[in-house]
Amino acid sequence: MNLSETETLIWDWNGTLLDDVDANVKVINKMLLKRDLPLLDLHTYKDIFCFPVKLFHIRIGIDFSKESIEEISAEYMELYKSYESCLKLNADAPFILDSINAKGIDQYILSAAGKNDLLRMLDHFHLTDKFKGIYGSEDICATGKVGIGQKLIKDNSLNPDKAIIIGDTVHDAEVAKTLGIKCILYAGGHNSYDLLKSESKVIANLKDIDI
Repeated sequence: MNLSETETLIWDWNGTLLDDVDANVKVINKMLLKRDLPLLDLHTYKDIFCFPVKLFHIRIGIDFSKESIEEISAEYMELYKSYESCLKLNADAPFILDSINAKGIDQYILSAAGKNDLLRMLDHFHLTDKFKGIYGSEDICATGKVGIGQKLIKDNSLNPDKAIIIGDTVHDAEVAKTLGIKCILYAGGHNSYDLLKSESKVIANLKDIDI
């Protein structure tokens, strides 16, 4: 997708710029093993992962009559953080971000991740200064990004017609549609190509973005 008329790029973080899918499957399987529930392979995970994350947990067998979403989310975050030292960026991310900034296109992060965790990880990868704004959730329950996206647009007086969201899930396409923004979906993240292809333009690599 050519960016010649684009003023703003809005990036998802987990699974798009950050390569954390394998770590996420390991975390989920630890949670499932603890509850004697069937484990997920990568293919199944990418076919059923969704937002709000509570719905995903229901799909994999979590019983919310016995546990709260807050308890499940806290357990997930504790396990996820144990893998953070092993996480890497999408190999194409630094080059793409620098190339887009060089074209004078403003870049933002829009994530369902907790804001403090998001800022910490961006700082760890020395990416913070590449974005004009960083928008994450105020809690750890990952309910979705529509409200956060609306705030991003309002705070920065963005023109939706000249913006693109780049993400890796069906939810990113849903957010883009609600906000009236074009969308590019990356097939190497948390949802499968088969799920994404009916939602928006799909790319196999971030370098497939026409910069």
